[in-house]
Amino acid sequence: MQSLFFLPSLGDLETITVIGDEAHHAVKVVRIQIGEELLLADGTGAWARGAVESTGKSTFTVKVLERGPASEAGVELIVVQALMKSERAKEAIELLTVAGVSRIIPWQSERSIAKWQDDLSEKWRSTSMAAAKQSRRFTLPQIEPPISTSQIAQRYGSPSNLFILHEAATLKISQAVKDIGVGPIVLVVGPEGGLTAAELATLGASGGKIVLLGEQVFRSAHAGFAALSAISALLGRW
Repeated sequence: MQSLFFLPSLGDLETITVIGDEAHHAVKVVRIQIGEELLLADGTGAWARGAVESTGKSTFTVKVLERGPASEAGVELIVVQALMKSERAKEAIELLTVAGVSRIIPWQSERSIAKWQDDLSEKWRSTSMAAAKQSRRFTLPQIEPPISTSQIAQRYGSPSNLFILHEAATLKISQAVKDIGVGPIVLVVGPEGGLTAAELATLGASGGKIVLLGEQVFRSAHAGFAALSAISALLGRW
């Protein structure tokens, strides 16, 4: 399997020189070899396939063999994820990234035990990048600052496609997706303790639809992945 590395920019030259953390990881950890083919991407969709021409202590050069843009994903898929403990949050971000999420927005819900810290944005980005490498995804999801319940309602209320995942819903997600309009699909995932009546009321009043994934109750870290998977299949993305 060809390894994938992310760079700030790929440029347009026939040879790309890679430096910094990605080069160090490639040379010291992955131990790339001269002649080995690998993939490079800028995180916004541009990618290149090339062969390693030379390596140094913390640098390597690649002869470009092929370039291209990542294929358009179609509808934007946004997940508003309630904050969880660090290991659960890491698991959620990994799963959301490989499932094709476009944007991840942390949410300090009423029953979230974890609290947002200033260093979490970078940790979430690093986690999503590692997951993108593993899945060979060229476009990195956007990680936004935290959002409040009222801000979710104001930003993504009617007429957008706002879906709130909840175990007590009667509307199946497969039914809800049939009636989507233009614009992004926004999934709200609650914490382990669930959403409060006030949160459901606020999001429902804004035009959000309370939807059901199935009879089983998913953990907060897994619900977004399950919903994205179902939606991708229903929309023909998968």
